[in-house]
Amino acid sequence: EWPLRPGEPMDESSEEEEVEIDNSGVIEGEDLEDLPMGDPEKVPEEADVDKANEIRSQAMSAMSDGNLDEAIKLFGEAMECNPQSAVLYAKRAQILLRQKKPNNVIRDAERALKINPDNALAHKCKGKALRLLGKWEESALALADGQKCDYDDDTAELLKNVVKPNAEKLRVARLKKESSRREKEHKAKIERARSAKEARQKAYEEAKAREADAGPGMGGGMGGMGGLFDDPEIATLLQDPEVVQAMADIQQNPGNMMKYMSNPKVMKVITKLQGKFAGMGGMPGGMGGMGGMPGGMPGGMPGGMPGGMGGGMPGGMPGGMPGGFPGGFPGGMAGAGPDVPEPPRSTNNANASSAPPPPFTASCDDVD
Repeated sequence: EWPLRPGEPMDESSEEEEVEIDNSGVIEGEDLEDLPMGDPEKVPEEADVDKANEIRSQAMSAMSDGNLDEAIKLFGEAMECNPQSAVLYAKRAQILLRQKKPNNVIRDAERALKINPDNALAHKCKGKALRLLGKWEESALALADGQKCDYDDDTAELLKNVVKPNAEKLRVARLKKESSRREKEHKAKIERARSAKEARQKAYEEAKAREADAGPGMGGGMGGMGGLFDDPEIATLLQDPEVVQAMADIQQNPGNMMKYMSNPKVMKVITKLQGKFAGMGGMPGGMGGMGGMPGGMPGGMPGGMPGGMGGGMPGGMPGGMPGGFPGGFPGGMAGAGPDVPEPPRSTNNANASSAPPPPFTASCDDVD
């Protein structure tokens, strides 16, 4: 049902380049004249109202005689007496419309509507002035409002044959333009998401390549560290370029870890790695530069290392982790140092004849 009310009246000037509009009768707007408007704050007394009505009668007579300038002058005098009369502003707007002064018409019509929003003459004068300016959609709205207050056939004819066709063309063009804008924004959003996904995938692949190029020191040490990055959570974190760069920085210089203490993503990766190391032999804290344990721990440690690998490490860790994590894993031991030989067994006969020591039993003191 016409008219459809937009949120705000559009600027048709930009649309006229795209839509074929019949601008017959459209004129360029004039400057506002210095006409009396009355004091909007004034509350007229009874004498003021009577005087305004008397002057208004004179203005109507001048208007009937075709003396439009005199009528405009008299309506201005009446407004000074009673600035709260919507009829005075609407009638002057009607005269200004006959003089084809649309901007002055709109000013008087809006003042009348501020006093009385249901003044049909003010709505229609405003709508016809907007039509003279080529403001087709706004004109249609104003004329329709006037018809709601007081229907007349002439205004209906103007709406149907002149104003509405142009307004409808502009409305359709505006909707298409808005739809095109939203479509472009949607495509741009999809492209940004695709680019971000590709960047994360590239960073992940580069991290995997660096892991493979690091050799046995990173990929083959500590009994299969190559599977470390198969952890889904670590793999996800290492898709973040910021995390990848930080881990590379720490690998080159472990002291740089202090720069990332306040970065939750980087510290989460480090915590996960520490957990991996802790579970690979029960030695939390990392093992830097460990040259291996030739011969292992004979018989192992009964019960195993708490949290580690029960039963010891028969045969040791062949080759260990060559070079280890540079400087040790952050937060761990800087290196286990040289192998310590097993202390000699006593050959004292007295000691040999004594009872064997009781079997080792883990207590709370033995658990970290």
